[in-house]
Amino acid sequence: MELILLRTLVAVAEAGSFTAAAERLCVTQSAVSRRIRQLEEHYGVSLLERGSDSVSATPAGRLLVDKAREILEIERQLEHKVAEHKHRDRIAFCCTPCFGAGRLPDIFERYVGGSGLNFDLNVVFEMPEDVLEGLSSGRYDLAVVEHCDELYLADCQRWELPPDEMVFVSAPSLDITAQAVSIDDLASRRLFLKTFNGCAYRFLRRRLRELGRGIDDFTNLTYYDDLAGVVRQVVAGHGLGFVSRELAARELDNGLLREHRVAGFGHQRPRTMLVSPRLRRTELTLRFVATFFEVMGAEPPAELVSGLQPFDTSAVGAGRSVPALADTAARPARAQRAG
Repeated sequence: MELILLRTLVAVAEAGSFTAAAERLCVTQSAVSRRIRQLEEHYGVSLLERGSDSVSATPAGRLLVDKAREILEIERQLEHKVAEHKHRDRIAFCCTPCFGAGRLPDIFERYVGGSGLNFDLNVVFEMPEDVLEGLSSGRYDLAVVEHCDELYLADCQRWELPPDEMVFVSAPSLDITAQAVSIDDLASRRLFLKTFNGCAYRFLRRRLRELGRGIDDFTNLTYYDDLAGVVRQVVAGHGLGFVSRELAARELDNGLLREHRVAGFGHQRPRTMLVSPRLRRTELTLRFVATFFEVMGAEPPAELVSGLQPFDTSAVGAGRSVPALADTAARPARAQRAG
């Protein structure tokens, strides 16, 4: 029995839908359906009841979900125990797909270039609430969340990162020349988002609500489950996009896209690094943390990189400090550990 099948069943049972489980696992909905079908064929029973709006586990499904959680927990513990005996370090890192596509490539390039390949790096993309659950259960050592909705972070070791910036983008062919626009200027256009109820969708819905508007004001929402694909569709002139500016930076710099902002909208999206208390503070893991903050243009918190010798801070001395995050509001001054 492949563990990915059990992990998929648990994800569907917890999310209540194949679509939400697919987003959590970063696979297609058809892949989730195929895995569940494999499990049902293996055991010869129906494991899920498919409703019009949601799915739920059958009695046999609930039994298997409970046992699957136990098996996956044992697998996680074994993985960590075995990793302690390896000659190579292991880092389990989790973030949202947006951060993974926009910032991780530069971080990886810098880290691998400076530290070589003597480590195991496991990267998973999940929604913010699933990131928090994985961190608390010990699946991840380090994580980054972007604040689409309110998040409860009181129990987490956390440091604020430089914020993301979400902007509306359009191709010059749409002839929206002004950078400052109103929602009414945009609402009649097709708007591309990655997924229904994904991070961009939820952030947009929240900001619109604060303006006394609603996401239904956009009469033509199109979901394209690929961040690079969203940018391509917008560059082709098929509609607007609402994306992280980092994802569209190259197209904006080359004049293939124009960016637009709405007065009072609040385009900045806070980001936070979360650290598991189980993080093994070896030379390589500390170097990863230091490199991470360096690439983000921020000073690495002393508590996280203490024991890293030597560490040349000249490359990041000009970066801005990283304050502790007690809530989603920005805090002043020096990097500190919160909570």
